[in-house]
Amino acid sequence: MILLVLLLGSCATSPVKTSESRGVPQSRLLPAFSRLSQASPHKAQVTIIRDSGSLNVGVRAKLFIDGAPIALLWSGERVDVFLSPGYHIFGVEGELMNTLDETSLSLGAGHSCHFRITPGETSFKIQPTAEF
Repeated sequence: MILLVLLLGSCATSPVKTSESRGVPQSRLLPAFSRLSQASPHKAQVTIIRDSGSLNVGVRAKLFIDGAPIALLWSGERVDVFLSPGYHIFGVEGELMNTLDETSLSLGAGHSCHFRITPGETSFKIQPTAEF
């Protein structure tokens, strides 16, 4: 029984504080990222962080914004993007999972928000979260 509890606990993931996250290396920022990389007071800043933990640790999460692939994230990594005001769709897919999870959000100029990528057994989830 103790072994079962330890095994289940080792699969858990946990949120990563922005200050403790690592930026995605340039080599895993995809071509569409370049048009979202410039800060401006007329844009919203969006920070997306992948949870840490052992669940799906060997699978990269592919981030999409408005259908365009933006970055490949490993556990504990972060990407910051700057988006024009309006409605945007955020998606995530595991490289080997072929299951896309999406959510949407309307953003205002000068606003900031955070998203969390959470790995599961068969897919990833992306959801808005509070900054911490």
